[in-house]
Formats: sequence, structure tokens, C-alpha cells
Amino acid sequence: MESIKLKARIRKEASKKNVHKLRAAGEIPGVLYGHRKDPVHLALPEHDFWVILHNATSEHLIIELEVDGVDMEENTTLVRDVQHHPVSGDILHVDFQRISMSENIKVGIPVLLTGVARGVKEFGGILDQGVREVMVNTTASTVPERLEIDVSDLMIGETIHVSDLAALYPAIDFLDDDNINLAHVSPPKKLEVAGGLEEGAEAEAAEGAEEGAAGAEGEGAAEDGEEA
Repeated sequence: MESIKLKARIRKEASKKNVHKLRAAGEIPGVLYGHRKDPVHLALPEHDFWVILHNATSEHLIIELEVDGVDMEENTTLVRDVQHHPVSGDILHVDFQRISMSENIKVGIPVLLTGVARGVKEFGGILDQGVREVMVNTTASTVPERLEIDVSDLMIGETIHVSDLAALYPAIDFLDDDNINLAHVSPPKKLEVAGGLEEGAEAEAAEGAEEGAAGAEGEGAAEDGEEA
């Protein structure tokens, strides 16, 4: 994953009133922490950060921070968290974690499914994607932008798991359970409905047969009673 440069400035006041002023000025609040150093409150240019996110496959980015008026000895950071407004989607706050490119970090990486599943192309199945991001433990210098896996051979009823993805990237330590689903091909809805109707018809027929047999037994018992 390539590092991206972003300019920021020190935010001296961390009150809610100051946050409103920041947003009015086209900035968003953030914080820089890690490596046993005091946290630093930041103000980021909203437009620049939005552009970075728009062109990225994940929000967990490696960013080289350039803070105005500060000599940053350690300016390599990981975007650890981006808080969004639940309705508007606006960015409310950004957390940056200090890292070095040689240290191991735990980070979420997006999963990209490639190809067209055979069960979809030839039999009209439906491809369902499971988790879209997996947690990994790897050095900052080797963090991939995304993890790709080909679904072309996937048939109806078949599933790709985290273990299948891990086999493609042996150098990366995957932290999620091996059995978590990444992709699954379901049968077409028409087949599901038809199958359900057939099962219902069979069940009704079986019930009817049982009722008929029970009625016949009752009639036989009544005739025996009359003859006696």
C-alpha cells in the first residue's frame, strides 16, 4: 500500500464550539496518537481528505502527515478510524495512529471478488458476498490495498471461506476465523420457490394419504361392529 501525503495543523482547542468553527471553515477534527507519545489534536482539510477516501479501496490508509509548524520525527500514520454522521455520511472525526513501516500492525483489508461464478453464468445462480473486509497482521510496508480472490469456478451451493483466501497470501497472518464466508452462490429464486412448492405438495399428499388410511380403518371398524 502506497503512503499518501496529507497536510494538517495543530488544533489547540478541542471543545464542541471549536469543532463547529472547524466545520464552518471546511476542516474536520482529528487526533494523532501512539508510540507512547501524547495525543495531538489536529484540524484536517475536509476536501483533501474526502478526495483521498474517494480514491481509496479502504479507509485504513497509510498517510504521511505534514503538520504546519511542527517538526514531525514520526509522520507515518495509519488511519485507524473514521467516524461518519449516521444520516448525512459527513466525516465527523479521524483517528491517526503513529506507526513505523517495519512494525507489525493489525488492520482491516477489503476483499475483492473477481470473475463471474460459473453457477451464476451457466445456471442463473445468485452470488452473495459475505464479509467485505478481513483483519490481518502484517508489517506496515507490506499492507496490501486489497485482497483478491477469483470466484469463476464457484458452482451453486459452493462457498469460498477465509481459509481459501489465506492460501493465496501465505505471507500474511489472517486473524479472522477460517470458516467465515467470503462468497456463496445461491440457487435462482424460481428454483427455490418451485422446490418449496414441490415439498409442500408432497407434504399435503402424504397428509391426505394418512387421513385416507385412517378413515378407511375407521369405516372397517364400524362395519365389524355392525356385523357383531
